[in-house]
Amino acid sequence: MNLLKSCTLFIYLFFTYTSSSAEVFDEKLLFKKGDWEVALLRYDDRSTACIARNGLGNKEFQIYVNADVDEFAIFYDNSNVNKNLKKFHYAVDDLASWYSESPYYDSGWLIVDLTNESEKALRVLIKEIRKGQELFHLDDNNKIISKFSLKGSAASLTELEKCVREQGFWN
Repeated sequence: MNLLKSCTLFIYLFFTYTSSSAEVFDEKLLFKKGDWEVALLRYDDRSTACIARNGLGNKEFQIYVNADVDEFAIFYDNSNVNKNLKKFHYAVDDLASWYSESPYYDSGWLIVDLTNESEKALRVLIKEIRKGQELFHLDDNNKIISKFSLKGSAASLTELEKCVREQGFWN
Protein backbone atom coordinates (compact mmCIF):
# COMPACT_ATOMS: atom_id res chain seq x y z
CA MET A 1 0.00 0.00 0.00
CA ASN A 2 2.86 2.41 0.81
CA LEU A 3 4.38 1.73 -2.61
CA LEU A 4 1.10 2.70 -4.30
CA LYS A 5 0.90 5.95 -2.30
CA SER A 6 4.52 6.78 -3.10
CA CYS A 7 4.02 6.16 -6.83
CA THR A 8 0.85 8.23 -6.88
CA LEU A 9 2.57 11.09 -5.05
CA PHE A 10 5.56 10.93 -7.44
CA ILE A 11 3.32 11.02 -10.53
CA TYR A 12 1.27 13.91 -9.11
CA LEU A 13 4.37 15.95 -8.25
CA PHE A 14 5.99 15.21 -11.60
CA PHE A 15 3.02 16.42 -13.63
CA THR A 16 2.27 19.36 -11.32
CA TYR A 17 5.86 20.60 -11.43
CA THR A 18 6.38 20.18 -15.17
CA SER A 19 3.07 21.78 -16.07
CA SER A 20 3.68 24.88 -13.93
CA SER A 21 7.15 25.69 -15.27
CA ALA A 22 6.70 26.58 -18.91
CA GLU A 23 9.74 26.52 -21.16
CA VAL A 24 10.24 28.52 -24.35
CA PHE A 25 10.00 26.12 -27.26
CA ASP A 26 9.82 28.61 -30.13
CA GLU A 27 11.05 32.12 -30.74
CA LYS A 28 9.98 34.01 -33.84
CA LEU A 29 11.90 37.15 -34.73
CA LEU A 30 9.32 39.74 -35.80
CA PHE A 31 11.47 42.82 -36.33
CA LYS A 32 15.05 44.07 -36.12
CA LYS A 33 16.31 47.63 -36.39
CA GLY A 34 19.45 49.22 -35.02
CA ASP A 35 20.41 47.52 -31.80
CA TRP A 36 16.83 46.37 -31.12
CA GLU A 37 14.78 43.33 -32.01
CA VAL A 38 11.24 42.21 -31.29
CA ALA A 39 10.29 38.56 -30.91
CA LEU A 40 7.27 36.43 -30.15
CA LEU A 41 8.00 33.70 -27.62
CA ARG A 42 5.90 30.55 -27.55
CA TYR A 43 5.98 28.32 -24.48
CA ASP A 44 5.31 24.62 -24.15
CA ASP A 45 2.15 25.35 -22.12
CA ARG A 46 0.76 27.21 -25.20
CA SER A 47 1.18 30.64 -23.63
CA THR A 48 2.99 33.43 -25.49
CA ALA A 49 4.95 36.58 -24.74
CA CYS A 50 6.19 39.55 -26.75
CA ILE A 51 9.63 40.95 -26.13
CA ALA A 52 11.58 43.97 -27.33
CA ARG A 53 15.25 43.69 -26.47
CA ASN A 54 18.57 45.36 -26.90
CA GLY A 55 21.54 43.16 -26.21
CA LEU A 56 25.14 43.46 -27.25
CA GLY A 57 27.77 41.13 -25.88
CA ASN A 58 27.29 40.27 -22.25
CA LYS A 59 24.34 42.51 -21.37
CA GLU A 60 20.70 42.89 -22.36
CA PHE A 61 17.85 45.31 -21.73
CA GLN A 62 14.36 44.05 -22.46
CA ILE A 63 10.70 44.93 -22.28
CA TYR A 64 8.67 41.74 -21.76
CA VAL A 65 4.88 41.48 -22.02
CA ASN A 66 2.62 38.47 -21.58
CA ALA A 67 -0.97 37.98 -20.43
CA ASP A 68 -0.01 38.56 -16.78
CA VAL A 69 2.90 41.01 -16.65
CA ASP A 70 4.62 43.99 -18.26
CA GLU A 71 8.28 44.03 -17.23
CA PHE A 72 11.52 45.92 -17.75
CA ALA A 73 14.62 43.86 -17.13
CA ILE A 74 18.38 44.16 -17.40
CA PHE A 75 20.77 41.21 -17.54
CA TYR A 76 24.54 40.99 -17.20
CA ASP A 77 26.33 37.77 -18.08
CA ASN A 78 29.01 36.59 -15.63
CA SER A 79 28.41 39.45 -13.22
CA ASN A 80 26.84 39.99 -9.81
CA VAL A 81 26.07 43.65 -10.53
CA ASN A 82 22.30 43.21 -10.38
CA LYS A 83 22.37 40.94 -7.34
CA ASN A 84 23.61 43.72 -5.05
CA LEU A 85 21.23 46.48 -6.19
CA LYS A 86 18.36 47.58 -3.97
CA LYS A 87 16.69 49.64 -6.72
CA PHE A 88 16.12 49.29 -10.45
CA HIS A 89 17.37 52.73 -11.48
CA TYR A 90 17.59 53.97 -15.08
CA ALA A 91 17.53 57.16 -17.11
CA VAL A 92 17.09 58.14 -20.74
CA ASP A 93 19.68 60.63 -22.03
CA ASP A 94 20.02 63.54 -19.59
CA LEU A 95 16.37 63.40 -18.46
CA ALA A 96 15.29 62.75 -14.88
CA SER A 97 15.89 59.16 -13.80
CA TRP A 98 13.28 56.50 -13.12
CA TYR A 99 13.48 53.88 -10.41
CA SER A 100 11.66 51.11 -8.64
CA GLU A 101 12.34 50.30 -5.01
CA SER A 102 10.89 46.82 -5.43
CA PRO A 103 12.74 45.04 -8.24
CA TYR A 104 13.42 41.35 -8.02
CA TYR A 105 16.45 39.35 -9.05
CA ASP A 106 16.20 36.15 -11.10
CA SER A 107 19.17 34.28 -12.61
CA GLY A 108 21.18 37.39 -13.45
CA TRP A 109 18.16 39.51 -14.40
CA LEU A 110 17.09 42.59 -12.44
CA ILE A 111 13.37 42.90 -13.12
CA VAL A 112 10.71 45.47 -12.36
CA ASP A 113 7.04 44.60 -12.83
CA LEU A 114 5.30 47.55 -14.48
CA THR A 115 1.82 46.03 -14.28
CA ASN A 116 0.74 48.24 -11.38
CA GLU A 117 2.41 51.45 -12.55
CA SER A 118 0.25 54.38 -13.63
CA GLU A 119 -0.58 54.42 -17.32
CA LYS A 120 0.41 58.08 -17.52
CA ALA A 121 3.90 57.41 -16.12
CA LEU A 122 4.38 54.47 -18.50
CA ARG A 123 3.41 56.60 -21.49
CA VAL A 124 5.96 59.23 -20.49
CA LEU A 125 8.67 56.57 -20.07
CA ILE A 126 7.86 54.92 -23.41
CA LYS A 127 7.91 58.33 -25.11
CA GLU A 128 11.37 59.02 -23.63
CA ILE A 129 12.66 55.65 -24.84
CA ARG A 130 11.20 56.19 -28.34
CA LYS A 131 12.84 59.61 -28.69
CA GLY A 132 16.01 58.95 -26.71
CA GLN A 133 19.54 58.15 -27.78
CA GLU A 134 20.73 56.11 -24.79
CA LEU A 135 19.30 54.37 -21.75
CA PHE A 136 21.56 54.38 -18.70
CA HIS A 137 21.40 51.72 -16.00
CA LEU A 138 22.35 53.38 -12.71
CA ASP A 139 23.48 51.97 -9.40
CA ASP A 140 21.92 52.86 -6.04
CA ASN A 141 24.17 55.98 -5.90
CA ASN A 142 23.13 57.24 -9.38
CA LYS A 143 26.44 56.19 -10.97
CA ILE A 144 26.30 54.70 -14.47
CA ILE A 145 26.68 50.91 -14.55
CA SER A 146 26.18 50.63 -18.31
CA LYS A 147 24.36 52.17 -21.23
CA PHE A 148 22.18 50.81 -24.02
CA SER A 149 21.66 52.40 -27.42
CA LEU A 150 18.09 53.42 -28.17
CA LYS A 151 18.76 53.52 -31.92
CA GLY A 152 15.82 51.65 -33.45
CA SER A 153 13.75 51.77 -30.27
CA ALA A 154 10.87 53.81 -31.73
CA ALA A 155 10.21 51.35 -34.54
CA SER A 156 10.78 48.38 -32.21
CA LEU A 157 8.28 49.65 -29.65
CA THR A 158 5.72 50.09 -32.43
CA GLU A 159 6.29 46.46 -33.42
CA LEU A 160 6.12 45.36 -29.77
CA GLU A 161 2.74 47.08 -29.40
CA LYS A 162 1.56 45.34 -32.57
CA CYS A 163 2.65 41.94 -31.20
CA VAL A 164 0.99 42.63 -27.84
CA ARG A 165 -2.31 43.58 -29.49
CA GLU A 166 -2.21 40.55 -31.83
CA GLN A 167 -1.70 38.26 -28.81
CA GLY A 168 -4.66 39.92 -27.04
CA PHE A 169 -2.65 41.20 -24.05
CA TRP A 170 -3.90 44.80 -24.46
CA ASN A 171 -7.14 46.13 -25.88
